[in-house]
Amino acid sequence: MTQTTQVVTIQNNDIVQFEHDINRALLDLSYFFVLDIKYNTLYIGEQTVIHSALIIYQHPDESSH
Repeated sequence: MTQTTQVVTIQNNDIVQFEHDINRALLDLSYFFVLDIKYNTLYIGEQTVIHSALIIYQHPDESSH
């Protein structure tokens, strides 16, 4: 049986809101199997910062239930 890997991307320039968005996404994905989370911070000039995260997840294997 093949499982499909899916991703969620989160971006925000406000670090507090970014962390809130990640926590909310992880709660929404609590039923799924999170494989990895990749974080990145992009600096544009001296004042612009964009925080991003890629959450890689799969549906749980139904045959194990």
